Amino acid sequence: MDVVSGRTAAAGPAVLTAAKFAAVGAVGFGVQLSALWVLTRAGVGWLPATIVAVECAIAHNYWWHRAWTFSGRRGSFLRFNASTALTSIAGNVALMALFVQLMHMPVLAANVVTVAVLSVANFLIGDLWVFVPLLLLIAAPAQAAPSTGTLAAWNQYVSDVETQISVQRVRAAPGPVHIEGETIDVGAGTISDWRGSVFIPHVTLDRLLYRLQDPGTPPPQEDVVASRVLSRGPDRLHVYIRLTRHALVTISYDTEHEMTFHRVSPTVATARSVATLIREVGGGDKGFLWRLNSYWCYEEAAGGVVVTLRSLTLSRDVPMLVKPLAGRIVPRIARESVARTLEALQKYFD
Repeated sequence: MDVVSGRTAAAGPAVLTAAKFAAVGAVGFGVQLSALWVLTRAGVGWLPATIVAVECAIAHNYWWHRAWTFSGRRGSFLRFNASTALTSIAGNVALMALFVQLMHMPVLAANVVTVAVLSVANFLIGDLWVFVPLLLLIAAPAQAAPSTGTLAAWNQYVSDVETQISVQRVRAAPGPVHIEGETIDVGAGTISDWRGSVFIPHVTLDRLLYRLQDPGTPPPQEDVVASRVLSRGPDRLHVYIRLTRHALVTISYDTEHEMTFHRVSPTVATARSVATLIREVGGGDKGFLWRLNSYWCYEEAAGGVVVTLRSLTLSRDVPMLVKPLAGRIVPRIARESVARTLEALQKYFD
């Protein structure tokens, strides 16, 4: 492909996105004008009426952009509202003051001109910040597998953690899931180390262990698309799980896990799960999940069982270009995954 045709092909999706953005904006403009007309007819002043009308259009536009314009991306209403509040609300107020008060234009006519001026700014903000393009993370080159140095750092970290964990006891009172953790840069990789605990009431340790090993598949949860037991033995399970992780992109993995249970005492048991296979669905390897280990402790207490989970994951390093944004997303993904796992377990025994 030559340079000109390559540019043409790349421009196609951008033009389509811009067209969708304009279509949603046109309908949103109708929403804004309608709200402005109703409010001013009801006697509301042009300033508060403009603010309320713009906010109505913001809410309308966000949900249509998420569902249609930028349907392949994960959006943030908070970012959309904050950014458009800066451009649309502040811009509308400033330009409306100019057109209405200084130039004595009719309110609705002034609003038409104002919206036209601000549309380009809103498109750029939506495209480059609110609905962050997929290429932000996947365009930067990534190794197909962790380097020798990254693997050595991971193995040493796992060894240190397993040495620390003889019986993992993190007390949890009845109530919401408790989560804490951190991410560590290890050369060309990132280790996420998150711990969580939850109290499961009205269950004994024996019953909990029985239900975990029979059927042996994880409780229903958002991250698990499908699962089945490949083999089993005394206090051992080999399980297939299709995992889905949501970040700026949604990626699925076919994984296999070797899980072993150990009864420490009549009231305490532990489990260790190591992913023996992680294969990205669709081929390729974007490096978002290279390794996954989980360590569990189940401790019977008054009225139920305290469950603790420590999850270790290894992923690619975050490119410097997007570190200010993605550096906050990676810890959130790991944290939310642990929280969802524990919440699903708690709900499973309700």
